[in-house]
Amino acid sequence: MKEIDPKENTPEYLEQYAEQIKDIVSANIKRCREAKGVSQMDLALGIGLTGGAYLGRAELRKENHHFNLSHIAKISKVLDVSIAKFFEAID
Repeated sequence: MKEIDPKENTPEYLEQYAEQIKDIVSANIKRCREAKGVSQMDLALGIGLTGGAYLGRAELRKENHHFNLSHIAKISKVLDVSIAKFFEAID
């Protein structure tokens, strides 16, 4: 079993890591949505939101908005994309 480096277990490091994951997920959701030709409004309505504003802010990570696990699961189904695809590193 890999030993955990205490430097990688500080609250600051873990928060930065979580923010990076949120950025990756948001960018991948936007990329997949655009590749499927789905508008922000259509995707928002498809996952049960009443408008596209939140989805737009979450895609761009404005005002610290991000997708939660429920959003990610629903978006995966609506776009017919594996959840894992949203977590792939961006080149």
